[in-house]
Parts: sequence; structure tokens; C-alpha cells
Amino acid sequence: MKRTSALLLTGLLLLSCLTGCGSSPASTADGGGTVMKDELYSMVVFSKGSEYFNWTYAGFTAAAAAMGPHIKTELVGPAEVDAAAESKALEQLVAKKPNGIVVTSADSATLVPSINRAVDAGIPVVGFDVDSPESRRLGFVGTDNYSFGCVAADIAATLTGGSGQAAILYVPGNVDLEKRLNGFKDTCAEKYPDLKVVSELNHEGEVVKAETVTLSLLQSNPEIDVVFVAEGLGATGAASAVRSLNMSDRVKVIASDFNTSTNDLMSSGEVAATIVDDPYFIGWNAFLQVWSAAHPTDRPSDNAPFGYVAGGIYCTVEGILSENLTDSVRDKYLNPPSF
Repeated sequence: MKRTSALLLTGLLLLSCLTGCGSSPASTADGGGTVMKDELYSMVVFSKGSEYFNWTYAGFTAAAAAMGPHIKTELVGPAEVDAAAESKALEQLVAKKPNGIVVTSADSATLVPSINRAVDAGIPVVGFDVDSPESRRLGFVGTDNYSFGCVAADIAATLTGGSGQAAILYVPGNVDLEKRLNGFKDTCAEKYPDLKVVSELNHEGEVVKAETVTLSLLQSNPEIDVVFVAEGLGATGAASAVRSLNMSDRVKVIASDFNTSTNDLMSSGEVAATIVDDPYFIGWNAFLQVWSAAHPTDRPSDNAPFGYVAGGIYCTVEGILSENLTDSVRDKYLNPPSF
């Protein structure tokens, strides 16, 4: 259903382009035919090569291909989570002058100056996955992260019977992970008052750090019943810590997203559940938004001189328990194209 709606939106955008309202540049070929001028759209990520961002880029490139062969794309960013390196990669794109940029923010505040410089240079920028709402980005495509945290709390209650002690691993300063944190805490307070959030830990988005802080947590408080890792990589480290303390039968780890490591850990029972969104959907719609911004029409836009952009597009989330892990889930999230 999500990808069907994306295809419909593509058709509408193409119709807008073909009816002459847009400003798509064209030149005349020698044979008298009209050809479209090449356009370049860049996706900036903070962990290039990750399965999640490969899926978002797969959606991004598929939407671009639907527009025609003149649409080119590129994926840029550091291999490891590094907000400063990501900001530098974005700065370098400004000089390159692509037709549009979509960016996910390792740290929302760090990316603000680079995003603003790109917009000031006349390049439309759309956020995706992790937002930088204080910047002048034109729109955002991602997950309802507060709901993400609420779903995680519901799963935690299912795993614990609605009572016990919970810990949350996240990255302070990442506004979307903070929304997940708040959704989890609010849901526990409102629906499961006997499930107490007793620890909020910064694992810096790193597997090794997640293992270190989880080890320290469980050694100081062995009564922890559930650990929710609000970010997509840290569950591997948290599960390793639980395993090393021989607590896998009692301490339940809830992951975020679904990748090869999550699949292996859920299959072995070391991760009890995960919360997932739809990275392909996010990448697809991020492209459509930035393409629309790069092609202003006669329709009034709040983003002038750029074209129309929806303020926010959000995909739904779902929780998957390890006992409900199926091949259809694996087919949807594993083995993304390599870029």
C-alpha cells in the first residue's frame, strides 16, 4: 500500500512536469527531438553502507528512475556515524551544485549550518529519517518517532507482563531518537505504570559503546527486565552484554530497525523484538519531495523560490516479536542492493 501511494504520487508529479507548468530544462537534439537536461540529486547519510540507508537509497534511485534516464543520483557520507564528517560532505556538495539534496542528520544541531548554506546557495534540501527541524530544510520524510517509542513500550509490556524495570539506549541531541525515548516513557506512564523507566543511557550510536554501557548498567542494577535500543545499530552491543552476563533468559532486548544482525539475534532469541519502519518508502518519497522543490510551478509555494513541498510525510511503524519473525519480513528488509 505504501509503495502504491508513492507510485501514484510519481505519476502526479510527472503529469505536472509534462503539462508545462514546471521549469524542467530541455535542449534540442540534432535530429530535432527534445531531450531533457541531466539533473543530479544527492542523498547524504551518516553511515554509508548500512543496510538501512542502502534501502532508503534504493527507494530514492527507483523514484528517480521513474522520472527518466536524465535523472542522476549519488549517495555520499561517512562510513561510520560522524556528524562532523557528514556536515563536511554536505558542505562539499554545495560547491558541486546538485539540483537537490536529501539529508539525514547524525546530530540535528551540527547539520543546521550546512543545510542552511545549501538552501542559501539555491539548492533545495529535504530532510529524511532523522530531522534537523531548526534548519531551513524545506520538508521532512520519515517515521512518526513518538509513535515508534509508543509501539516499543507496548512490546516491552507484552514481554514483561506490564511490570518491571526498563532501560533505554539512545543518542542525546538526535531529535528523532529523543522522540522515541519520550514516546516510550509516556506510554509506560500512561498505560503501564508498573513498568518503570529507570535508566536513560547514551550509547553514541555505536555498537561497542552500547555493549559497554549495557554491561555497566546490568552490573549495577541486575533487576533490569528490558532494554530498548532506540537506534538501529546498538542492539548488537546490548545483546552481547546481556549474553556475556548469562542474562539472556531474563533480560529482554528490543531493537530498532531490521538488518542482518537483528535477524540473527532474533533467530537465536537474544533479541526479543524489533520496531521497524519502511526505509524504501522513506527514500522514495524523499526523492519526490526534493524533485518537486527543484521544479517550481505556477502553484503558490511557501518555499519560494523553490517548488511545492509537503511539510512532513510519515510512514507507519510496527513491532515484531521474535516468535513472529517470518520469511516475508526477511524478504522485505534483508539483502538491500549494494551501492
